[in-house]
Amino acid sequence: MPRLLAVAVLRGAVAAGVAALGFAAAAASYLWWGTTGAAVSAVAGSIAGVLALAWLYRARRPLRFAGVPLTFGVLALFVVYGVGVVGIRDVAISRVGVDADAVVTRTWKTRGRGNSSTHHCTLRRTDGTPIPRELATNCEGYGRGDTIGVVLDPDGRLAPVGGSKEDLPTTGEAQVAGGAALVLLLAIAVGSAPARPGDVSRRA
Repeated sequence: MPRLLAVAVLRGAVAAGVAALGFAAAAASYLWWGTTGAAVSAVAGSIAGVLALAWLYRARRPLRFAGVPLTFGVLALFVVYGVGVVGIRDVAISRVGVDADAVVTRTWKTRGRGNSSTHHCTLRRTDGTPIPRELATNCEGYGRGDTIGVVLDPDGRLAPVGGSKEDLPTTGEAQVAGGAALVLLLAIAVGSAPARPGDVSRRA
């Protein structure tokens, strides 16, 4: 029994570590390289996390309806990546940023899935100083020369975010991401029990 417990803990730690490292990479990419870097890292991390969960459940002790916790774990993983990464950005900018007005200098669109598109824009301060990074949030509805309120990092390390510091939904994002992380950990715990000699492995 102690050996099986140790194996279960090790298996769970591996799966949780894969998910945590992928999330950390996606969050860091979002902070330093913007949405493109975050998207690439998040996709790679999500794939790695799903594979880790599939590995857990494929090699675990037989369990009826194993697909249920596995499905909830995968969904929770996606929520953690989708909401948690944005939440990290909002927490970071709320700590170092200041409310300011900025002027739109250029706008453009990139196409997403289907007919969806994302509106981008670059900004300058009202005194004419260029802001080095584009607006992190959607710039739809704004045109060149428009003045918008943003949360701005005075040192230029983080991309500006539209709105004010009071508008940043950091509490809600933390609650959603925290709840999803708990569901993910429970799914990992359920899937961590290793198969015993004589068990017949089942696909989750």
